[in-house]
Amino acid sequence: MSSSSSATPQCAYIGLGAMGKSMASHIANKLASLNYPALLAFNRTQARAEDLKKTHPVEVATSLEQVAKSADIIFSCLLNDAAVVETVKSLKPHLKSGAILVESSTISPSVAQELAAELKEIGVVYLACPVMGPPVKAASGELTVMMAGSKDVRSKVLPLLIPVIGKKAIELGEDVGESLRLKLCGNFFITSVVEMVAEGMTLGEGAGVGQDKVKELLDCVFPNSLLGIYAGRMLNNTYRDQVAFPISAAKKDVGHITHMAKEAGVSLPITEIFLENANKVQAEQGDIDLSGIVGNLREKANLGFDLEKKN
Repeated sequence: MSSSSSATPQCAYIGLGAMGKSMASHIANKLASLNYPALLAFNRTQARAEDLKKTHPVEVATSLEQVAKSADIIFSCLLNDAAVVETVKSLKPHLKSGAILVESSTISPSVAQELAAELKEIGVVYLACPVMGPPVKAASGELTVMMAGSKDVRSKVLPLLIPVIGKKAIELGEDVGESLRLKLCGNFFITSVVEMVAEGMTLGEGAGVGQDKVKELLDCVFPNSLLGIYAGRMLNNTYRDQVAFPISAAKKDVGHITHMAKEAGVSLPITEIFLENANKVQAEQGDIDLSGIVGNLREKANLGFDLEKKN
């Protein structure tokens, strides 16, 4: 295993999905502004990395082994726990001593702790840096970053994240599980807001006020908020063709949330209701945006799944 001690580190990014591609593009531009080596980009579907190279200063990696042997700092944003565990397993035999893995996926806090312990044994530092914000915020570099892990290493990585992929970093402790527990609290609020807005929109329509007026009220009382954003998706029935947060991903996060709540002895009744609606909608409509849970509530009120917007 070689040592990682370069004054101008080689950075890499793994995972170029809806969030990762935008974060990688911002980091690539930052590295170029510092005259650092070009970002090494890897995605399981190599075409995505090739596409990124057409518009940003990156080099394409063809394997995780290449990433591990070349990079001093590796950023990643992946689908779920299994993808993160498998990626670390592939990287581990080839990582440089002193390398840093900056992981932004929303995974189980305990899985992150296990990975951090494994990598520490071979001289590699694992930072858990999940982010909050939809793909549009990732594209504009306005995410909120939560950071946990070695304080000294966080200080080295922070300038490559803020103000790069986000405007604000919330720094936690040395335990990498802390940032993920905070992220799960954040996702609890998102799923709860979606459930609340879906119920309110359906109530307004069922009571004869009209969901359009409920949306107008939300925009007046809570301007530029998640309430209005999700109300708009429900009002315009965009949950099929504009999937910002798939139900499958929301359910994955809810699984982590409910596990964390059980360990903490906390009851989350609104989460149970959200999950019931999400399960039914996914089974009948497929993996649409989580705002589509409104359809199940509409059907219960005999309004039809895709309630037509009034002119």
